[in-house]
This record gives sequence, structure tokens and C-alpha cells, in this order.
Amino acid sequence: MSDAVTTVKTFLDALGRRDMEAVDVLLGPGFRMTVSGGHVFTSPAEFAAFSKGRHKGAKKTTDRYDAISSDDCTIVYAMGSMAGTWNDDTTFDGVRYIDRFEVAHGKIVDMRVWSDMSEFRPDEE
Repeated sequence: MSDAVTTVKTFLDALGRRDMEAVDVLLGPGFRMTVSGGHVFTSPAEFAAFSKGRHKGAKKTTDRYDAISSDDCTIVYAMGSMAGTWNDDTTFDGVRYIDRFEVAHGKIVDMRVWSDMSEFRPDEE
């Protein structure tokens, strides 16, 4: 496993535990996170606050990591599925996701998230 993949795996594990101190240590200067729908965050804590309005919690299961190295960073893709609970206490599972990370000098500087979450979301009234 490459160092960049290890960094991403450590990040996702810490994020899943909501250990924001461990998460922040892995972020590089100017970190940006862009999620489906074009929402942009400068910290995972901002994203977590945004997500509270959408669901009570979600757990990711990563099936695979792919890494592509370039001169200035390594691109890491994490692919898998999510399960969790909506705010109305109904559950979901099998929501596919792909996270794309840019890792430079051992730190995550960019994260982009795509998922099928909108396909599973209950109708909002």
C-alpha cells in the first residue's frame, strides 16, 4: 500500500470515528472538499455540520483504493458503499460512493466526493 493510500485510509477511519483532531493532522494547507451538488467546504467539520441536516449518520465501507502518482501529488480514489440512518429514522444501505483525494507531501489537499445519496434520500416535505 502506498503512503498516499495509507494517508487516505487513516483519514477515512478517523472521519468515521468523528475524530476531528486526527483528521485535521492529515490536511494540507488550503484543503478543499467538494461534494455532490457542488457544495464546497474548507474542513471536514464544516461538512459534518452540513450533513446533520441530511442524515443522522453514515458509515462507509471501502472496497478498493486506486492510486495514480504524478510529479507534485498522488491521486487516490476510494470506492465503496455507505449505510446509515436518515433524520426520520429510516435506514439506507448500498449507497455507492467514490472519493477522490489529492495527497501532496503526505497531506490531503483536495477531496471530491460523488455518491448516489440523492437516489436514496426520502422525499422532503
